[in-house]
Amino acid sequence: MTMVGSFMVPVIVGTAIGLDAKSLAYLVSAIMLTSGLAILIQVIGIGKGIGSRLPIVLGSSFITLGPMIIIGKQYGLPVLFGSIIGSGIIIILLSFFLDKLLILFPKVVTGTFITIMGITLAPVAFRDFAGGEGTPEFGSPKNMVIGLIVLAIVLLLHKFGKGFVKTMSLLIGVIVGTIIAGVMGMIDFSPVADANWGQVVTPFHFGMPVFNVSAIITMTVFSLINLIQCLGAYSVIDEAFGTKTSNKVIVRGLRGQAVAQVVSGTFNSVPHAFLNENIGVAALSGVKSRYVQITTACILVVLSFLPKFAAIITIIPASVRGGAMLAIFGIIIAAGISILSQVNMSENHNNLIVGTSMAIGIGSNFVTEAFTKLPRMAEMLFGNGLFSAAVVAVLLNVAFNFDTLRKPKESKVALEERDVKKQAIE
Repeated sequence: MTMVGSFMVPVIVGTAIGLDAKSLAYLVSAIMLTSGLAILIQVIGIGKGIGSRLPIVLGSSFITLGPMIIIGKQYGLPVLFGSIIGSGIIIILLSFFLDKLLILFPKVVTGTFITIMGITLAPVAFRDFAGGEGTPEFGSPKNMVIGLIVLAIVLLLHKFGKGFVKTMSLLIGVIVGTIIAGVMGMIDFSPVADANWGQVVTPFHFGMPVFNVSAIITMTVFSLINLIQCLGAYSVIDEAFGTKTSNKVIVRGLRGQAVAQVVSGTFNSVPHAFLNENIGVAALSGVKSRYVQITTACILVVLSFLPKFAAIITIIPASVRGGAMLAIFGIIIAAGISILSQVNMSENHNNLIVGTSMAIGIGSNFVTEAFTKLPRMAEMLFGNGLFSAAVVAVLLNVAFNFDTLRKPKESKVALEERDVKKQAIE
């Protein structure tokens, strides 16, 4: 399964927060455990209302990467995991009214958000591309050369590779870049040597969760958008397997994802998203059985007990991660632009919605000091460019297109337009 990007998320967050090597390895183990549990919740289901029971694989969400870094830096891990748990509970409750909420997120809103997400996350990738901010080798030519090699491999394999090779382009790029960095003496293997052979990921390892209102609100907004982005998985499944997934199954699957998020926060992990490339792998192989995903989940759970394996993930050099992330975030930007290309900018004031929300999102993300005199909660929320862009896009769309939103045929817009969301994943 193609999950290398998923393992990078906890490393990116932990590195940004300033965690030591042992804590980073623990976060990687936690993501393995919770990814396995999330897959089981989705594929097997809980009761009649939780889990789609479709062959879906879940991994770390990049949608929530920005707010996780901000919350972790500002408040620490207990507040971060508290926000993940709290927002998961809120999303579970909101899932019973999902069709009414999703009308607020048409293509003009989701396309704008996904584009701005890639733009605001690009500096995170570029800092690692240069060697990691604050490190003695930051900006060293050798770091950039290795990052460029990784980026070139990913792009070339994505363009010229076929089937499995194309799907694994990111992993191949990271492996080759890591080997080159190792030959150049740029890797410290001590975290692997110091790691234990076995461990158990326990709930609240970094302390009991702290439920901070502003952090929960922030995480809820991004978790909801992550949920919407994951709607594309059902279109991919229908296209790959020739099926037609009902709205009831979709809502059940999204509710299962929210339950998995509560589990993730409990076990020191991050929100999950559907990894649609794995559906493509299943389609190519012709294997449609859910037991493949169940087996994958069990393997991930077993790997979570092996800290040495997790430590191997953490020693990947920053420049290698940066090269890979530039490709990932570039694809995210392109996905957002692809969605916006389907929006008629001359109708419904869409040009104003997109332009204004992007301008405010980019401005607030890079001039955060503009909000320092606001209340602490408002400062945190609006100092996040992703949040600002999302709020402005939703409000402007409601203000300019209120009559359209009220039409009955639009009440199921997000579920009816799953083919659009597919573009955001691919």
